[in-house]
Amino acid sequence: MIYKVIVHKRAVRYLKRLPESQRQRIKKSLKELEDGITDKVDIKAMAGEWKGYYRMRIGDARVIFWIDRKLRTIYVDHIGARGDVYKE
Repeated sequence: MIYKVIVHKRAVRYLKRLPESQRQRIKKSLKELEDGITDKVDIKAMAGEWKGYYRMRIGDARVIFWIDRKLRTIYVDHIGARGDVYKE
């Protein structure tokens, strides 16, 4: 484990509402992120009011997170549908 991943409770609530297959796919991607495997995942730095955050695309879902490199921790703030996640 290179990084520790902390998921916000609103993101956990969204995950619980997803079908099992999609939930497992997101959990697998978060585990890969935790292990430092970023070449398999579509990650981009965000701009504008989201500057400093990154987004990870997993099918139609988006995972919005930021990284504390000193503490080697990834904070997942939002998980949601492509069109809705950026409005929060």
